[in-house]
Amino acid sequence: MSSPSQYYLLLCLFLVSFSSVINSQSSPGNIQLLMKNETPKTVIASCYLGNEYIGVTDMIAGLSYEFNTPIVPGGNNTFTCEMKFGEKHGNYQLFDMNDTKTCHSTTEVCNWSIREDGLCLWSAGKCVLFKWDTTHHTFTFNVVTEPFN
Repeated sequence: MSSPSQYYLLLCLFLVSFSSVINSQSSPGNIQLLMKNETPKTVIASCYLGNEYIGVTDMIAGLSYEFNTPIVPGGNNTFTCEMKFGEKHGNYQLFDMNDTKTCHSTTEVCNWSIREDGLCLWSAGKCVLFKWDTTHHTFTFNVVTEPFN
């Protein structure tokens, strides 16, 4: 026959396992972006988290900028920026949890480089280039989700 201490041990193991499942479900992760301005000039970035405007950042040449914010369960978990580099500009979707064509992992940092030819998403050690828009001279919020080759 089993002793009461074995039942208590089994109950404790079950509660610890259940607690781990609950904690992992309540913490969906973070949007983590690291962007380095590799251009010789300041780049102006006007950014949005979902539909919420979070502000303008003057990204100084040679410096790196980090964005880290929690995922909102059931929310619009995208991070987009309208960027201007001299006469070049573009609207870039830097993170989208539901789009595997861009950065979408909540467990890894999304590494981006701002370059003279466009924005570079580093994936598996390679640059996926999103070129600047040089054809339009006014800002419109058209998010780039496909890389230009």
